[in-house]
Amino acid sequence: MKTISQIILGLCAIVFLNINIFAADDSLIALWNFDDVNKKSVLEKISGQNDTITGNNKIVDGVSGKAIMLDGFTSFITRTPEQAPKIDGPFSLEAWIALGAYPTNWCPILDNHKLPDMGYFFGIDAKGHLGFSLSVDSQWQSIVSQQTIPLRQWTHIAALFSPQNGLAIYINGKPAGFKEVTGKFSPAVNLPLLIGRHSIEQKPEGTIRPPATAAVYTYFDGIIDEIKIYSRTLSSADILGLFEKTKPSAKPDIPQRTLPAGPAGTGPFGAFYSKLKYYEQWDSFWPVGDFADVVVRFDTAPCRFVFWRGTNYIPNWVTEKGIWYNNEFNETWGHGAIGCAEPMSDKQCRHSHVRIIESSDARVVVHWRYALVDNYYNFARVDELTGWGDWTDEIYTIYPDMAGIRQITLHSNAPAEPHEWQESIIVMGPGQTPDEVIKTEALTLANMEGQTHTYSWEKAPPPNPREPKNANIHLINTNSVYKPFVILLPQSEPSYDIYSGELRRDVSKFPWWNHWPTATKPSDGRYAMASDQASHSSLTHIFWKPYSQTKISMTKIMLNGLTDTTADQLVPLAKSWSSPAEIKLSSGSFSSSGYDPAQRAYILSCSANGKPKQLKFELKSSEQSPVINPAFVIKNWGESNPSLKINGKKFDQGPEFRFGHRRTIEGTDLIVWIKQQTTKPVQIVLSASD
Repeated sequence: MKTISQIILGLCAIVFLNINIFAADDSLIALWNFDDVNKKSVLEKISGQNDTITGNNKIVDGVSGKAIMLDGFTSFITRTPEQAPKIDGPFSLEAWIALGAYPTNWCPILDNHKLPDMGYFFGIDAKGHLGFSLSVDSQWQSIVSQQTIPLRQWTHIAALFSPQNGLAIYINGKPAGFKEVTGKFSPAVNLPLLIGRHSIEQKPEGTIRPPATAAVYTYFDGIIDEIKIYSRTLSSADILGLFEKTKPSAKPDIPQRTLPAGPAGTGPFGAFYSKLKYYEQWDSFWPVGDFADVVVRFDTAPCRFVFWRGTNYIPNWVTEKGIWYNNEFNETWGHGAIGCAEPMSDKQCRHSHVRIIESSDARVVVHWRYALVDNYYNFARVDELTGWGDWTDEIYTIYPDMAGIRQITLHSNAPAEPHEWQESIIVMGPGQTPDEVIKTEALTLANMEGQTHTYSWEKAPPPNPREPKNANIHLINTNSVYKPFVILLPQSEPSYDIYSGELRRDVSKFPWWNHWPTATKPSDGRYAMASDQASHSSLTHIFWKPYSQTKISMTKIMLNGLTDTTADQLVPLAKSWSSPAEIKLSSGSFSSSGYDPAQRAYILSCSANGKPKQLKFELKSSEQSPVINPAFVIKNWGESNPSLKINGKKFDQGPEFRFGHRRTIEGTDLIVWIKQQTTKPVQIVLSASD
């Protein structure tokens, strides 16, 4: 049995099929086929007029000859009001398009209108539906397709108006919408014709917090070809014939967009400056050099730790399956800021910067500094005396086992006032959805006794976690072998809540937004409606006590990284960090400052003027204080390379014994990392080379 919509579309085809037609060449009043085009203008074939192209664009292969790629950020075509095709009766519009992503609001293929009573609009909405609107007897009339236009595929679209019958739209030669209307078209007066950009600034559809989100022009992201305007109503047979005649055999030049994380697979361990490439049009939007981003690679697993300008340098752990995860940042609200004040709002990375402090075979240290600003670059809590608002320094100390310390220091005139410090955020590239990359049983918590509890989002977000008691190990269950974890010091008394707001269960089990990452316009929240753009989802918040604080600063630390183990199997690592084995020195020329949890390392000093001979010590490991891949910072060691013996066994430099030198203004320090796991006392000897 046919649905009502099918009957209507069938009637649409019959009505327009029976309309008396003239030769197509006689009624064609405008044609942009993009075969005669340069960066600044395109020839419209019928009038011979050159129309202005604004912004970043590219000429690519089209369905016939050439086509234009518009970047979705800056590019569009304008025809002056004087040269705009004059339409005062029946007319038809036609084009071929290939979408890179859906627009954030209605975006035109052709726009020559002014609400509420003049002109026409033909374009795509934020969910990929085709729409046609126009003024009939000075009344605005609209139709929208139920069908969604696919991404990265050539699609033929057409719109028709008959004063006797009404409006119709077609997709790939088939009826996609019809509205019966009679009356005279009311054309636009003294308005330009726009291709690929809306004439009105709009907030994105799905905006969550309007005051903190700007109204902006909406641009077309993708390829347009063979735009035609006819001074008659084409028939259904005409539309089908035009589609069949020009249907291309080759795919459009729009590759799948994948978030960039550097070369795939394993690589030499270390931190590297890079200029990560996302896709050509997005990359061209950024005026940056060849050292814009930082990637940490690992030689033991195909995972990475990435500081990318597309996430405003918010660093992400990237699994072997290309699933990105981060632990958020400092965030605050009010006190001079409109909406959220955070690095996520710094769309141009004006205040967010990253630099490599150390990179050796033993460890990596990266510094990320950012301001807490809103989407309009207002600072939170600006001090009247100094002019400084809230800023944060984060130091990441990463070791070859993909576990490292995040040290967060908030600088504020009121650091104890409400700020966020952690949110479990999954970042997805185009084509990925939260339900595909996150397991339904998304969270597992564990305590130091190895007790665990897993929380499911199957029916609804779970209640705030209460089990197991004293949980300090937090594992996100992504659909990958390696999964992101967080460990807190038990004495910091961590607690958790579930991010259960701003949820659309008809779209995803999990919260899902795409106002960040990679978005370039000021937006403080937008629901994702499809996987066409980079997006993110949030699961939990963690709250824990400071590691240290002053009147104008507060510091917190966490152990985080990627693991292929279960939450309870992380207990020994948690113990080695929170209750480290005691170190007992046997060398007179060295002293110990003990274990520094903010570096996950033992800190020692050499008093031999940079010319050590031998460093001997014992780590008093036990079940409660195991040794798990220990690191050592030996200040003033000098330039000599060390050799290693563990319990009398010699180890050569390699995967189990790594070292590097850190040159400072005071001298040269030695950094050592040892792959060793034991609950028994261990004797370690480091000898300097001659």
